[in-house]
Amino acid sequence: MSIKINFPGISQEDFDYALHCLEICKESDAPDYGFNYPYFTPGGHYGKQWWQLDSSLCLGGYKWVDRGFSETSLNNFIESQKENGRICLWGRDEIPGKVAGDNFPEQGKEVSSLPKLFDIAYHILKGTDDKVLTEKVYNMLKKYLDWWYEYRLDEKTGLISSVFEETFTPYLGKAGEYAGVDTNVEVYVGLNYVEELAQKLSDTEYADKLSERKVKLKESINTYLWNEEKSAYYPYDLVEGKNIDRLIATTFAPMRMGIADAHKRKKLITLMTDDSHFNWNSHPLCSVSKKDSSFIVTEGGYQGNASWSGSVWTLMNETVIRGLCDSGENSLASELALKTVRTFNHNCAEFASPYDGKGHGVIEYGWTASQYIQLLVEVIFGISYNAETDTVTVTPRLTDELKNEKISIEGLQLANGKLLDIVIDKGNIELKKR
Repeated sequence: MSIKINFPGISQEDFDYALHCLEICKESDAPDYGFNYPYFTPGGHYGKQWWQLDSSLCLGGYKWVDRGFSETSLNNFIESQKENGRICLWGRDEIPGKVAGDNFPEQGKEVSSLPKLFDIAYHILKGTDDKVLTEKVYNMLKKYLDWWYEYRLDEKTGLISSVFEETFTPYLGKAGEYAGVDTNVEVYVGLNYVEELAQKLSDTEYADKLSERKVKLKESINTYLWNEEKSAYYPYDLVEGKNIDRLIATTFAPMRMGIADAHKRKKLITLMTDDSHFNWNSHPLCSVSKKDSSFIVTEGGYQGNASWSGSVWTLMNETVIRGLCDSGENSLASELALKTVRTFNHNCAEFASPYDGKGHGVIEYGWTASQYIQLLVEVIFGISYNAETDTVTVTPRLTDELKNEKISIEGLQLANGKLLDIVIDKGNIELKKR
């Protein structure tokens, strides 16, 4: 491992532990599990199987460690894509008959996953000058986006429906019944990023189609998921035609890419920073409001929906942090990013207790380690990279305590084997490519 870090409260050993967690989740003997390229497994007792969400999220942080591996691993998504465009939930492409918590999903087939892949794949492509890979991955993302619109679009509301593991907390019913806030936001993110790729590749007709879809989906999210009386976004019952009264941390996800206007953002921030709801004063956001009737703290192994109903997950916090960055709320973004990094520092567990930050579930969990790295590199240090122009942009998001510190990170991978070193000393940025 060549990445070196100097950061208050994070030792080199701590950072190396996150890298270790990712390394042990790598599956190199992929043909034994139906894949021709190496990929990431979730870790722990989840075994060597490929899961779409875990495999994509792990690549988000690992691209700073090994660009070649991250780019190559995208071929697994291309090869696993079905003729109709769907990318399955996991490698065996079937839904377990019973899931954690002794629950039985009603949807028995044709299931995908929360589509973080749009975001992850776009940023891997942004860091490569491989035009062949870019076009291959673009075509995969294009087909995948169209699948969501053909098989998950509710024509009446314009919302995207979701089932087990296409939304969190997982909805155990059938497609067409439930519209999760997180699913709709991730599809909207996908519309933006795939449109940008379409324009870059001169696929103007498809870019125009996505531009129209963006307008409609944004309007649907704000019409049907936003509850003005309660000042929050809620999941939507497509059968009953009403919001579902469950206040999940994904309520803050529409701060991404300007989905929520200034009026709504102000209300969301008031809710987010209210410690009586999402634990703002002590740890990262818990997954469900402490005032919600479903709030519960689970310990030990993953327990299905119960573990998404109070525990702290990097998945939810990273999305909220990205939304705060998109909204220009850099002070809040820096605070939540630092709390998340510190909670999961040398603690790359599947999820953590909202009370003491202790890790539970799988103790060396791949996506937690990856998002820990991403938050440090991409949010706190504020590093982004464009291989096409070979430019590095550094926009640090530092809390007041960090503004007076000297922090550094060295050995981040760029395209073609180049490495990047960044030093930030009391606001002064020193950048070196080698």
